[in-house]
Amino acid sequence: MKLRRTRAATCAMVATLALGTAAGTLAVSGTAVAAPSQQSAHSGRTVLSDAAAEAASDGSVKLSWTASRAGEVRVYASTNPSFPALTGRQVAVTKATSVTVTGLDPAKRWYFQLVPDRNPLGAVTVAPRGIGLSAAGNARDLGGYQAAYGLTVKYGQVYRSDALVKLTDADIARLKTLGVDTVADLRTEFELNLNGQDKVPAGTEVLRVPVSDGGMYQKLNEVIDSKDPVKQAEALGNGKAEQLLIDANRSFVRDASQRAQFAQVIKRIANGETTLFNCSAGKDRTGWMSAVILTALGVDRATVTQDYLLSNTYLKAANDRTKAGLKYAGLMQNPDLLDPLLGVQKQYLDAAFDEVQKQYGSFDRFLRVGLGLDGVTLAKLRLQMLTI
Repeated sequence: MKLRRTRAATCAMVATLALGTAAGTLAVSGTAVAAPSQQSAHSGRTVLSDAAAEAASDGSVKLSWTASRAGEVRVYASTNPSFPALTGRQVAVTKATSVTVTGLDPAKRWYFQLVPDRNPLGAVTVAPRGIGLSAAGNARDLGGYQAAYGLTVKYGQVYRSDALVKLTDADIARLKTLGVDTVADLRTEFELNLNGQDKVPAGTEVLRVPVSDGGMYQKLNEVIDSKDPVKQAEALGNGKAEQLLIDANRSFVRDASQRAQFAQVIKRIANGETTLFNCSAGKDRTGWMSAVILTALGVDRATVTQDYLLSNTYLKAANDRTKAGLKYAGLMQNPDLLDPLLGVQKQYLDAAFDEVQKQYGSFDRFLRVGLGLDGVTLAKLRLQMLTI
């Protein structure tokens, strides 16, 4: 039985590498888990789904899941994302569908494997989406999502984030434990001059791959500095703010120089570098970069969009503080005008995908022609980032 499962898994991996993106994948809320096969669903074995992990400020982590039938689930924790049941230790056994794990070192990132007693081969790995950087609230792991053919995007391989300019010593130490080889900074020279360089652990390479935001960041600062509520409403109201980001997302696809920057990052990942990429807020350029990678791995559009929209959740507290500060300082009477620029909307991402279809006819052709990624590079990307 073990040999047959190994052969099947190998065939699935080869099919994914050869065929590229595919439809019919399973989207789940929070983090993703392996889709149950028809055989396991009817074999009397326990199948886990909808697994999620939520970290609390005290260092505890609440794990939850659904199970196809009652039975014990053993929970293992490890700082290694690869098979925590083998590399870590057992932290809980429960017949419930949730458990809170305590006593873990809060300075480290933990990954958990849920192993059902009636189906040990159906173990599921899960981790909190956010990586716990106090001064980069939108920093999160791109792993855990369900891809094509029952494969899953690896945790601990690629991270997305907002700017790292205000990282604390504890944040830098935590980033170091993640083993990030390369930080790819998508910000423009204007943004760097205004806000400063990313802070990274010693020995981590910073790759400068500036991608234009369509002048949005500079325009936003000019509008705020005017302190004129009439000018601010004229510049940002009546859908004008939304249009700025729709146009910016289309430019990510249209502009050859910007496509080349995104391609640079993907090639680094394909070559096996553990990578974190970021822009200022970690939502627009970083959002498209994430969407490209996940789609190339065979993650379905609904899940890609879900990941994109998570920026609204992770940035909410910081955005609320920003708006309150602008109003208190007398810079804006109506800071809600900024909402379309401070957050993300589905229509922004849709604009980029629509442009892909318009310019290239398919996403696969966009990868190969628009980004210049050959078959070998795409195969290496999937091999690096997908797991059974």
